Amino acid sequence: MELKQNGLALDVDRKQFALQLKTWRLRSGLTQRQVAQRFGCSRYTIMAAEAAKDITWPMAYRLFAKLSLELQREVKEGGSI
Repeated sequence: MELKQNGLALDVDRKQFALQLKTWRLRSGLTQRQVAQRFGCSRYTIMAAEAAKDITWPMAYRLFAKLSLELQREVKEGGSI
């Protein structure tokens, strides 16, 4: 996932993030509803994120942080990204 600085803000490549999120979800064998429950958001938010659609910055940050933690957990458990 690529973060780019835009003034004081950071921009995330939505398409790349969408691909990473969906790839992780499918690799983990989870439904969009299960990911939403795990990440504390709605299934529709996960659907929008996986479709690279606009979501609010706070929600994008939350999803990015949660996905980062899940990927770190995979590496610690011996998986690969």
